[in-house]
Amino acid sequence: MSSNSVRISSELFEQAYRRGEILSRSAAQQIEHWARLGAALEQSGLSVGELVELLRGERSSGSLPESTLWAAKRAQQARDIAAIESGRAGQESMSWFSGGRARQAKAINSAL
Repeated sequence: MSSNSVRISSELFEQAYRRGEILSRSAAQQIEHWARLGAALEQSGLSVGELVELLRGERSSGSLPESTLWAAKRAQQARDIAAIESGRAGQESMSWFSGGRARQAKAINSAL
């Protein structure tokens, strides 16, 4: 996979580094993860106002109607299926259990 350099603030880098460390991701992997989440939010069908409320902390994701959450899930599934059918992604990349990811996962705040 090719990569490009992007300038980001040192504050964002530190946040990504700290969060990524908890989840066994590099800072770059954490920022890519956040970017995918942001793209999914933009495509979720939420209005700009709803997204702004979420970002400001004026609304929690738990306050979203269930129908909105299901619509976002179905939209993401449709994008994933299209990516597989077009050859842009393999089925194994869509499974959380492939590539040893499940085995490498760490349970946080687990009683075990």
